[in-house]
Amino acid sequence: MGRFIAKHSPLFILAALCIILAVVSPVFRSPSNLQGVAQRTAVVGIMAVGQLAGGIALSVGSIAALSGVVGCLAMVNLSVPAIPGIFIGIGVGLLCGLVNGLLTAKGKIPPFIVTLGMMMAARGAALTASGATPVFGLPENFAWLGGTRGWWLPVVFMFGIAAFFAVVLGYTRFGRALYVIGGNKEAARLSGVPVDWVRIAAFAISGTAAGFAGMMLASRTSVASPTAAEMYELQAIAACVIGGASLMGGEGGAFATIAGALIMTVLYNFCNLQNINVHWQQILVGVLLVALVFYDNRRKRKAGLLKD
Repeated sequence: MGRFIAKHSPLFILAALCIILAVVSPVFRSPSNLQGVAQRTAVVGIMAVGQLAGGIALSVGSIAALSGVVGCLAMVNLSVPAIPGIFIGIGVGLLCGLVNGLLTAKGKIPPFIVTLGMMMAARGAALTASGATPVFGLPENFAWLGGTRGWWLPVVFMFGIAAFFAVVLGYTRFGRALYVIGGNKEAARLSGVPVDWVRIAAFAISGTAAGFAGMMLASRTSVASPTAAEMYELQAIAACVIGGASLMGGEGGAFATIAGALIMTVLYNFCNLQNINVHWQQILVGVLLVALVFYDNRRKRKAGLLKD
């Protein structure tokens, strides 16, 4: 039981946090507020789940912005229908992810440097393509993706993608290869795992998830902004870490990562409901996140699930 609780501790932490905040703030437990929390979590949650495949990448926020801009420009300037426009945006994310993967695996460049360069390049490309101005005049039927016609739809997408990743990571050769490579890349290579191709595919999946998240964000606001999703990459990384993922790879689960994203959104939402100054919000949420991760890691060490 101790190992089970330690393994799924992000879910228990989320439940305990929601119960405490619901008691403290009646507004927090209102159905409309909880719906808003779930809807706002979808974009970061999808990015964070994609990080489980591609590793900790710094470029997902910029890739999301570029994907949203390109996909929406195709709808506005080329009169592309909403569905093909969404796939164009996702394709941009896939392409960026492939570039990250190829430079990392074949170019032998550290992922931190590659994704840092992609973060700056993709943001610059989004600003250039849009003329540094938001893209307006999107088709009305594009609004469904972001949940403006049903708050539950982005949430369904988020949990559907999480379920897909959970199956891939837990029950396929590709998923097990990701864990092995994250744990010990050289051992995986000696065991016959095609490390380079698995890493390329992993980054491609991460970019695809970021592209989809970018289109969802543009749909939710009905505007594709080249400055959208700023700092989202840090939120996605934080969600992964809270969910039990390791910065070095080899650990982490899809639903635990979604729980990590929800924990962050819940904390920010509570701060807004209490009218806490935005600067103090950063301090409070940062301290609480570190405290939660410290507590989670301590429980895992005691249960034998985490070693120094």
